[in-house]
Parts: sequence; C-alpha cells; structure tokens
Amino acid sequence: MKLFAKEWQISMGFFERKYLPYIFLFFIVFISRLPFLSAGYGIEEDSWGIALAAFHTHFSSIYEPSRLPGHPVQEIIYSYLWGLGPIIFNGLSTIFSAIGTVFFALILKQFQFKHFFIASLTFAFIPAYYISSTYTIDFVWTETFILISLYLLLKNKLIGCGLFLGLAIGCRITIGAMLFPFMIIIWQQNNWKQNSIHFLKILVPMVLVSVIFFIPVIAQFGISFFTYYDQFPYPPISKVLYKMIPGVFGMIGIIAILIGIISIFLNRRKQMFGVLFKNKLETKIIYASILVFILYCISYFRLPQKSGYMIPVIPFVIILFGYYLTSNYFKLICILFIISPFACSINLTDKLRGAAYSNFAYIFEVSGQELFFDPFSGPIFSDYSKRKQKIKYTEYVINKTNAINSKTVIISGWWYNEIMVTKMYQKENKSVTFEPYINENKIKDYITKGYKLYYLPEQNIYNDEMYKMSITDEVSKPFN
Repeated sequence: MKLFAKEWQISMGFFERKYLPYIFLFFIVFISRLPFLSAGYGIEEDSWGIALAAFHTHFSSIYEPSRLPGHPVQEIIYSYLWGLGPIIFNGLSTIFSAIGTVFFALILKQFQFKHFFIASLTFAFIPAYYISSTYTIDFVWTETFILISLYLLLKNKLIGCGLFLGLAIGCRITIGAMLFPFMIIIWQQNNWKQNSIHFLKILVPMVLVSVIFFIPVIAQFGISFFTYYDQFPYPPISKVLYKMIPGVFGMIGIIAILIGIISIFLNRRKQMFGVLFKNKLETKIIYASILVFILYCISYFRLPQKSGYMIPVIPFVIILFGYYLTSNYFKLICILFIISPFACSINLTDKLRGAAYSNFAYIFEVSGQELFFDPFSGPIFSDYSKRKQKIKYTEYVINKTNAINSKTVIISGWWYNEIMVTKMYQKENKSVTFEPYINENKIKDYITKGYKLYYLPEQNIYNDEMYKMSITDEVSKPFN
C-alpha cells in the first residue's frame, strides 16, 4: 500500500510539473486582459453588431447575423447569453485567447520548438490578438479553433481536426482556406491513396459542422448569403499597409520584424527553401506557414478594413522566425513583440472616436486624417480610451435626441449598432428614428412623411458612398 502511495505521489508530481507551464501561461494571458474588459462591447461597430444581433435572436428565436456572410458559432452562443452584459461577452473572448495561447504552446512543443514558452507568450501579446481578446469580436474565437484543429492534426486525430476547423469556419468563413496548408503538413510523398483518405477525414467533418451552423443563414438568404461586407471604397494604400503591419504588430513590433528579417539575410543560418513535400515535419511546417501567410495576405488585400483579418498569420510568422533566427535573436524579437502593446501608439486624434494621448505625443496627418504618435501610450491603452470616448459620444447623442419632439431621422452609419444597443433598455422616443444608411427612395419617403433628416459626423459622406449618390448634404443637416 505504501509503495502504491509513493508511485501515485511520483506520478502526480510529474503531472503537475508537466502541465505547470501551460497553466501558468493560461493565467498570465487571462489576467493581462482583465483591466480592459469594461467600456462596452469594443471599438468595432461589428462588436456592437454582434451584441445587437444576439439581442434580436434571443427574443425572436430567429437567427439574425450581425453582418453577412454571418458568424453563426459566436452569434448563436451569444444569443443564449444575452442579458449577462459586455464584461461576460468580452470575457469569453479573453478565455478563448488564453486557451488559444495554450494550444499554440502545445503545437510548438509537439514539434520540439526550443523556446515554446516565450514564443507562446509573444503570440498572446501581439497587439492585434491582445486587443481583440478584450472585446466582443470573432477574431480570437476563430484563431483558437484553428490552433486546436492544428494541434489535433499534429496528433494525427484528423476527424477532430476537421470538426474544430468546421467550428472556425462557423466563426469566420474564410478559414476554409486553412485546409490547404493543413494538407501540406500531413502530406505523404508518393502515397496518393493515404493522402486522399487523410483529406476526406478532415474535409467531411469540417463541411458537416460548418454547414450545420450556416443552415439558419442559408434558410434566410439562400446562396446570396455567400458575400462579404464592403460598403466603403478601397482605402488609401497608406491606411491599408498601416492596418496590415503596425496595426497588427505595433510600432515596436515593426522594429522586431526588421531585426528578424535583417538577421535572417545576414546570417543565412539555414537554407531558405528545402525540397517541397519532403517528408520531414519541420520542412512541411515551414511551407504550410508560408502558404498561410500568402493566402491571408491575398484575403486581406481584397477587403483591407481591419487589422484583425491578419490574426490567422500571427502564429505562423512566429514559427518562421523561430525556425530561421538564432536563439538570441529570436528571444530578442519576442521581447520586443511582448513590449509592443504597451508603448509607441499611433492613432486618431478625433475627439469623438479617437484615442487619448500624452503631452509628449507628435501630431501629424496622413491621407486627410490627423494622427498622433505617442511613445508613452501603447496600442492596448489607445484602444481602451477610444472605446470610452465612443461611449461618451453615443450617450451624448441619445440624451440629446430624448428631448426631440418633432419627427426626425438620424443617419448614424458606424454609430448605429452602438446607439441601438445603448438605448435598448431606455424609454423609447418614438419621434426619433435612427438609420444606419438610407438610399434615395427612402430619403424621399421620409421627407414626404414630414421627417427632418440629420447625420452624425462624416456619415453624410459614407451614406452617399454606400448608395453611389450625392444628395445627403442637400436633404439633411449635421447633428451637432
């Protein structure tokens, strides 16, 4: 009996030591997000759109997508949780980010990545991932399902891999492209039969799960649901590149990337490209990582509206740096990436939807927008202050409209979702109607019915762009 107890103690000690880094990693990530979970559902209008859609789905029992093509996994779950408030909604993103970080560590450990702990911590603190994990948006949910799926792939649990890839597609439909880099990882040279079986083991459960979640969308919109949200013209290239690189990695992150790239080309420590489909896991991971980067850069350039669209590439960029850099250089760039969310922010100065900045900030202008660079305020702080600033203006608009007695329409644009969620439990003023955007026919209809039309800041421009017209300024006034 004593011998059994001793063996049990030894095995439990091993268990605790084995999993301690992952438990520690989970709690570091989780705790680091807690100060930023308040201030509404987030900075993105899509975050408030998810909350609004969850409200409608909850009370109507008819699934409503926040925007097409729909993100049903997250939206349906949130609809069941409606009423718990933004901290719970945002907190779920935080929990998913901690789980995703742990699975990234498990993936790195699976193919004997030397510095798996600091690499995983780096992933958790890349600004785009960090920020997205503090509010209600699907980016972090999607990435976590991808990483669980990749881990199961490496463990040769292909059906499970397909199931979680299907859940990722149910959060964001473009994740279907991950099937191709995944196939590179499990590809067996000159074994087409085995490759076909592997492909089907992933594909069939992936398609089944994703189709099940998209059934409510297809039932309402048919095949036309398969579209994407693109109401604005293509942004200036400066804004596209900013959101793609500094917007994802931060300004200090840019320094880390430059150090990494220069070091790779100067040292040439490893051959840049090996033999394609060589049956060595390390080589196949490299090719898969490169393909992920190419696929999601192409996807981003098609619709370059949000830095979050580039989140799927982040773990694979870290893997590539870990493969090609020396140990010291890799640890250096990891440290810089971890610092990146806390210093050197670039953001809008706009008093309604901009961020707070210190007296040391440098003000400049790009593509007609006034920006600041603040060495003492990082992207995570800027994002949080923007959220509070937007809430303040939203409450101002609602309070002012409560005093209006005449029939009024307010073109709200990107403020619409936040206004509708904020005023949800307030007494309704039936004289005032908020609209996201309205076309020419609807404008004429409102005018015929005796409504006065107003627009929130900049929404006159975007209302015209939305419907390819130029009449909003003629028929409406700014809501000051």
